[in-house]
Amino acid sequence: MPDTKRGRERKGQKKRHQRREYEIEQALEARDRDLDFEELYEEAELELEL
Repeated sequence: MPDTKRGRERKGQKKRHQRREYEIEQALEARDRDLDFEELYEEAELELEL
């Protein structure tokens, strides 16, 4: 199959889209790692059964 300008452009768009999704996913994972769990459960009362 011959190489076409349209094909190269579409491939480039797909790669940019994939890179953008990857960067968003990495940012969300980093944010989740940085959460302070004490802040999350500050107002919650947990009952522990012994």
